[in-house]
Amino acid sequence: MNSRSVVLFICCFLLFSCSGKKVYSEGNPELKVRRFDTALYNYLKGTASESDLSGYSDFMTIFGSNIIYIGKADSTGFDSRLKSFFSEPTLMGLYADEQSKFADIGFIDEELTPAFEALLKEFPALKQPRIYMHVSGLNQNVIVTDDALSISADKYLGSDYPLYKEFYYDYQLQNMTPERIVPDYLLGYMMADFSFKGDGNVLLDRMLYEGKLRYILSRILPERPIWECMAYTQDQYQWCSDNHSRIWKSILHNNQLYDSNHLIVSQYLNDAPHTTSLPPESPGRVGVWIGFQIINSYMKHNPETTLQELMNKTNAQELLKQAKYKP
Repeated sequence: MNSRSVVLFICCFLLFSCSGKKVYSEGNPELKVRRFDTALYNYLKGTASESDLSGYSDFMTIFGSNIIYIGKADSTGFDSRLKSFFSEPTLMGLYADEQSKFADIGFIDEELTPAFEALLKEFPALKQPRIYMHVSGLNQNVIVTDDALSISADKYLGSDYPLYKEFYYDYQLQNMTPERIVPDYLLGYMMADFSFKGDGNVLLDRMLYEGKLRYILSRILPERPIWECMAYTQDQYQWCSDNHSRIWKSILHNNQLYDSNHLIVSQYLNDAPHTTSLPPESPGRVGVWIGFQIINSYMKHNPETTLQELMNKTNAQELLKQAKYKP
């Protein structure tokens, strides 16, 4: 399969509100989550036959090749490798907990379906994906191929899930909750389809790209408070708001806005306990937060700009100028 497989490890503002008129509806049934995770679990437990997995034949190849790395579904010995992979007791315990936690995913479909409808309306050239849920054994969060979008639900069992404490830091645990599933589905899909265009080694270019994605997310998830669109707690968001000018001045004072040093760019954009150039009480990823602020300012000063036009603007310096950004 030719795929643009994008795997996200999402361990992966002035209080701008995402709130608005509620848009939840039954929506397009093709945009609802397909429960591959449940079908495979039942097969592994012996309560379903191989024929019960026939409706997931295409995704099974994606799952085997791109997620658990045991090869294509039609390769010799695939079934035995599949069962061997899931034979580890701790993994099956994790799988059982995932099935219990997500026995009902109506709350996910209720938010995800209209959000995808809104995204596809803004970007009609996008291909409507088949949306799945899988268990990877704490591997990928989100995987996107040419035909499929899937999330590893075993990484969203709650920040207090006992097994997580053996593998993750506290700053990672805050986003391993069921509430992060819908935003992560959408971010994963957008990162795959809206490829970065600009100078990838320059902090400003990267911040604006990340800011655009969060701005779009805030528009298609109108019920979400903005700190959730940023994958922040309310306190983390408030710290950035209270120190808005300080963050920006620090970037300018250290001549980092146009810095092409990978370590500098990473320090502002990567998930971390805090941003190393700022006080220890700062959250990580403040560059993403600043990027959102600049994009939000740009859209306020250019309200006629569509989301498609926004994504097409790749001249970072010109966009910053037109944003009239003054923290």
